Amino acid sequence: MSDRPGFRERLIPPWWILAIGVVLVGMVAVAYGAALSAPVGWLILAAGSGTVSWLLWVTSPIIEVTEMTLVAGRARLPRTSISAAIGLTGEQVRAERGPTADARRFILLRPWRASTGVLVTLGDDADPHPAWLLTSKNPDRLVRALQ
Repeated sequence: MSDRPGFRERLIPPWWILAIGVVLVGMVAVAYGAALSAPVGWLILAAGSGTVSWLLWVTSPIIEVTEMTLVAGRARLPRTSISAAIGLTGEQVRAERGPTADARRFILLRPWRASTGVLVTLGDDADPHPAWLLTSKNPDRLVRALQ
């Protein structure tokens, strides 16, 4: 039995979050460039923009489904513990994280991807989390991979 991913998704922030980070770095670069010299400002802009891009990439969680496990960020769940997976629309995700929320759920939500998601219910009574609520850009593919 191989453990190759059947589904893999990285919850990367949209381009406008990167743009905000680069603009903030740009303001610092202009200040240092005016105070010290233009090459210093350009160096700070290049290094800071690269650092912001790298940090956004590294901190973006991965949702992965293999034959044996469901991985969401740092959390792992054996597939044998999953009893059902339901794709959710934007209104349903808002309801599941708001009025009908269960504080015991494991939640991996990203604000820029919170319009669609998946609710994974568990059949393991010993697990402290009765369900997982995950943000997904492709909830239908994730649900199919879990079935």
